Amino acid sequence: MTLVSDASRNAEIWLQTEFERQKTALSHAYSVNDRLALLRSLVRLNGGRLKLNNEALHLNSEELVALPRHGLIHEFGILRLVDERRDDRAPAGFWAAERLDVNLRRTFSDHTPDATLLRHTAFGSYRAAAQKSSLRALLTMPSGGGLMVCMPTGSGKSMIFQLDALGSRSRNPSSCVAVITPTVSLALDHVRALRTMSGLEKSAALTGDLKGTERDADLNAFRRGETPILLLSPEIALGSARQALLEAATDPEEKPQSLRAQLRTLFIDEAHIIESWGRSFRPDFQRLPALVAELRERNPALNVVLLSATLPPAARCILRSAYGHSGPWLEIDAAIPRYEHDLVIQAYGSSAERDLALDFVIDRAPRPMIVYTSLAVDPGGSGDDRVSAESLFRRLRMRGYDRIALFTGQVTDSRERQQIVADWAAERIDIVVATSAFGMGVDKPNVRTVVHACLPEGPARWYQEIGRAARDGHQGLAICLFTSSEHRQARDDVRTAYSQATSSWLTRDVAEARWNALFQRRSKVRWSGPNQQMRLDLDSVREDLRTRVGSDLNRNWNMSLLNLMQRAHVLEVLAIDEKVGGKAFWDVEIKEPTIFDKSASGVWDQIFELRNAEQQVAKAELDDFVRLMRRPEKQCIIRAVFEMLGERTVKYIAPCGRCPACRSSNVEPPHTIHSSGLERTWPEYQIGDVATDLPPGATLINPVDPTYETGLEQLIRRLATTGMEQFVAPDDHAGSVARLLSKLPVRYGFVLSHAELRNDPLAALALVPTAILLPFNGEMAARILSRLWQWIEEAHFMPLVVAARPDLRIRERRLDQILSRRAPYPEEVLDSLGSNRGATK
Repeated sequence: MTLVSDASRNAEIWLQTEFERQKTALSHAYSVNDRLALLRSLVRLNGGRLKLNNEALHLNSEELVALPRHGLIHEFGILRLVDERRDDRAPAGFWAAERLDVNLRRTFSDHTPDATLLRHTAFGSYRAAAQKSSLRALLTMPSGGGLMVCMPTGSGKSMIFQLDALGSRSRNPSSCVAVITPTVSLALDHVRALRTMSGLEKSAALTGDLKGTERDADLNAFRRGETPILLLSPEIALGSARQALLEAATDPEEKPQSLRAQLRTLFIDEAHIIESWGRSFRPDFQRLPALVAELRERNPALNVVLLSATLPPAARCILRSAYGHSGPWLEIDAAIPRYEHDLVIQAYGSSAERDLALDFVIDRAPRPMIVYTSLAVDPGGSGDDRVSAESLFRRLRMRGYDRIALFTGQVTDSRERQQIVADWAAERIDIVVATSAFGMGVDKPNVRTVVHACLPEGPARWYQEIGRAARDGHQGLAICLFTSSEHRQARDDVRTAYSQATSSWLTRDVAEARWNALFQRRSKVRWSGPNQQMRLDLDSVREDLRTRVGSDLNRNWNMSLLNLMQRAHVLEVLAIDEKVGGKAFWDVEIKEPTIFDKSASGVWDQIFELRNAEQQVAKAELDDFVRLMRRPEKQCIIRAVFEMLGERTVKYIAPCGRCPACRSSNVEPPHTIHSSGLERTWPEYQIGDVATDLPPGATLINPVDPTYETGLEQLIRRLATTGMEQFVAPDDHAGSVARLLSKLPVRYGFVLSHAELRNDPLAALALVPTAILLPFNGEMAARILSRLWQWIEEAHFMPLVVAARPDLRIRERRLDQILSRRAPYPEEVLDSLGSNRGATK
């Protein structure tokens, strides 16, 4: 009953908050159609009817005339929704999707906190198992390790690098982390949040729009160890900030005393884009492994963490290859399907049909809204069934929308881009028309609608972009309206998707010509052992190409070629300063010397075998996605896309209950969502990380109070003093254990409740000294021991305490007869062990 009342109360609070937010936006809207769109949202939130006088609202004559366009009617002072279910302009399923649902849809179960979480944040629990497992893996990460984390939107990825910085600075005030971010908007969004957090206020974002003096000031503060978290793009990390990063990775004994920064971890946020963006127009993403290698030359203990909400198989493969071979490696795959969205998907034979539906949807769908296109600018020519962001933006302005912004790569003024992001966050904009970069990772929780006026070039992009709505876990609309013609020569959204998915690879003849041009202009040739190194001029132009020297496009294609050759293990790009006198150079080391022989085709066969395989994977993914989107009524869209994106061994993925196929079959949405991740831990016990005086293997401790009702605090203090760092505790006491540990001098203070182990059959314990508090009830104790027995046997090399009565009956035998060869100790013995440990510190 309590759960039901809590859910009802939360729904009521959300509804009231959403209503007030829309009403505040309305008070700052002045055009007729901005106001009517917001009024429609208010009417929808109010059950389909709104008495205007009750909200001190009124309609002017222009607004009364325009009401039908937004599906509204006004009678006797009441504004209500018109029944438009027979309107042919509405895409199939729109009315079912648009129907209001006030209940929370992302129902992650909270997880018991750890000491680290309670020490450094105001949170009393973890949002999901994914967040808890990721932080546990980060804190126990072996030196020089790599960690790849895939966790669902809304489960708190950013907390991972926040707590890493806070925890490390509590031990070393000059410790710092660097976070590579793909977009300026994401970096600015992160730094806004960080500057409100105690201990992270001096975090900084290095963006391309900073003036030289501002950038120098931020870099110098970082070098001095004053900046806990530095956010920057790969281009800046490999360019103007490279030397500062290398200094921060250098041993303090080997640099001036004033340069106190000690780089602990390099994070790469939204790591899924390394594969797609890095292959084409942002090749510096694929140069990051070379930077990591340089940093580890200075500091072999440097850790690397890759974060994403979506990791398709191609991206996983490239990330493993680039980061998973140089040290310990762990992957936490805790992604879950996105069940928050009501989906509408429809293909149209022409742009005229699609545009009618698009206008209809934009006039009615709840705000805030992002409308995505694949094209930034008009392609030109007649008979084109695609829409660009620029043309759609112009059309919406002509249709009377003023609270609207355009965000594409063509918007190059940094101040304008920053203003759009700020206005979007401050609710001064209702609609953003954008290409794919907008919204990546930006934590705007109340976006209600994402519309695709295109077909994304693969399931990963579509899935990422719909995730920019409903980040608060409540209802979101995800609407995809695309053109698909039967004519072979038609220029429609499906063909654009294929073009974008498969055209960012060089052809072989062009690649060989580009390599010849680069090789002819090589300089600084030298040897490193058996391998030749050289400097390549990225402005080299192949003979048949007419372009100006220094063209960014020409440089990018040359970088794409070198990255392809690096992925094929033909060469390695070495991290150096790129810009020399306004020119661009890369130093490389040749791994396959036959590349020098123009008559040797084998090496190019090797390169293009990889290139063709990558292209075929991209095309195969898109083939499956196009079939799915053309026939959305055939199978659950969310389940199908989730399966396309993963290498997961999940036995069962529940259908979403909110897509065309699920609605047609009356499939109910899932009521609870299980987030995985706790099954993954580092396989190595880091001896020496945590000191303890207890011997390896299991030790049975007879607690003073086996019910833990009165003696819990004393027991936890004693166990912590002997070096225990992980506690398995009864459900009623797990939170109290975490709170106690947060005030004690433990390093980790991990806590798992019995329920977390019971409910997740794959959940594992970290390999750190562990105390298991068994319940007083023998049957319940037997269940917990049975669940942990294999782990106890495999962790025989590690100190382990089991707190329970020795005469507890487990499978008809006393506990002290089956657990350990050592006789049980009374709890008081821990005092002497703790005092001995304290004396030896």
